[in-house]
Amino acid sequence: MDRSPDQPLDPFSTLLTTLVCAIWGGALVAIKIGLMDMPPLGSAALRFFITGLVLLAYARAKGVPLLYQGPEARVLVELALLFFYFNLMLYLGAARTTSGRATVFFYTQPIFLAVLAHYFLQNDRLTVRKGVGLILALCGLVVLFLAKLHAGQSSTMAGDTLVLSGALAYAVYNLITKRSAGKIRPLALIFWSSLLSSFPLGVCSWVFEQSASFVFSARAVASLLYLSLISAAFSFVVFAWLLQHNSATRVTALVFLAPVFGVLFAWLLLHETLSNVQLLGVVGVCAGVYIVSSGGTRTLKTPVPEEAPAKA
Repeated sequence: MDRSPDQPLDPFSTLLTTLVCAIWGGALVAIKIGLMDMPPLGSAALRFFITGLVLLAYARAKGVPLLYQGPEARVLVELALLFFYFNLMLYLGAARTTSGRATVFFYTQPIFLAVLAHYFLQNDRLTVRKGVGLILALCGLVVLFLAKLHAGQSSTMAGDTLVLSGALAYAVYNLITKRSAGKIRPLALIFWSSLLSSFPLGVCSWVFEQSASFVFSARAVASLLYLSLISAAFSFVVFAWLLQHNSATRVTALVFLAPVFGVLFAWLLLHETLSNVQLLGVVGVCAGVYIVSSGGTRTLKTPVPEEAPAKA
């Protein structure tokens, strides 16, 4: 049972979560660069296999236990299956819809988690303030990717559905991560999720991407190392730690910033356009995130009964 108080994130947690989102925003650009030379599922399999090896080496060097038994081992398997599923749905769905729609639908995840947290986490209730902030951030995200929502696709229902199911699976993944606080270390969570999911992703790549080729160019290797070491090995572990030590709804609300950073990095590095309408979307996302992340819950104090006068 979750017992962490539903309070605003402290400055350190806020900055750390924002750093993670900036890294994930850079990952969106790194994925685009990597896909120039490698197929999506195959590169994802390589990415998470490397992540698993790096985390294994770190755990052995630092003496961090990775083996669990009983209920904890079952949780790790469940998380690995969810990790594999939401990555598979994201990649397959993105290929069947526009990039803008895929981004918007996948980042409904904080809303799914807020609803789930209301029922399954004791101290993370969905308040009116949180609901308004989440909806505002999602609307800002829609505005941010408005120009890409209908570009180049006649029917996107299949892709949208796949991406949306991946978002729901990711929300469940983060919910279980939160509930595992004090039972499973964040590093172990990400190690097993990455390593175990890399093998079925590799099989899916062999099935669906037989005609694709891997070209290990300098940009492909740089993309793969960034995604494996920084975006996954570092950021996923830090994000799991943040979830376990803070309100899950407040932490995941900041995830809306990841696509914002992605658009900004694409503008800086890939020379993509950044319109005034997109800037308005950025403002909407930031305002929504601020509304969710700030403002504490009102705690009702239990009245202390007055001491009855002593009988003579």
